[in-house]
Amino acid sequence: MTERIDLDPADAPWLHTLVQRVRSARADGDDEEASRLVEYGRAEGGDALTRLFDQIMASLDERDAAHARGETMPPFAISAAAEGQLECDFCAALNPTVYFEVTEFGVQGPGGTFLSGDRFYACPRCRQLVEADDWKGMREWIGPKRFGLGSRMLVMGFRQHRKGGAVEFEPGTNPEASR
Repeated sequence: MTERIDLDPADAPWLHTLVQRVRSARADGDDEEASRLVEYGRAEGGDALTRLFDQIMASLDERDAAHARGETMPPFAISAAAEGQLECDFCAALNPTVYFEVTEFGVQGPGGTFLSGDRFYACPRCRQLVEADDWKGMREWIGPKRFGLGSRMLVMGFRQHRKGGAVEFEPGTNPEASR
């Protein structure tokens, strides 16, 4: 059985609302309420949502600081995986076993441009689906709720920018560590 990160598409509105409420409390100068909300989010969100929340808040703070200096912040990436841990870029399974090289591309979204990076990691099941060019099977594997517009745009970009076949690496190793 493939272990997936403890996220559910239904968590997105909760996470979005929490981020907005913390930012609003900070903007109003209510540090006590902001701290209370942060602690609530960490207690209720679980490890993966806490990592996402912390990364989103740090990125938004960095963006605001860049805007205050009259600069534009470069695109950023967030991940629900623990520090140094890899996840499948298709289904969010932990400990993928291969990656596919791609020419980096951008997907425009409401928060700005998301850059793909130059590798897409895949678990054994997603590797089979990619190599079979079975995108309907990928949608069924991931689930229609998780395979929303953003995911479809990334997969479309992956299909257009993929450079070749799967590159295998040893289980438990992290090919990103040597970059």
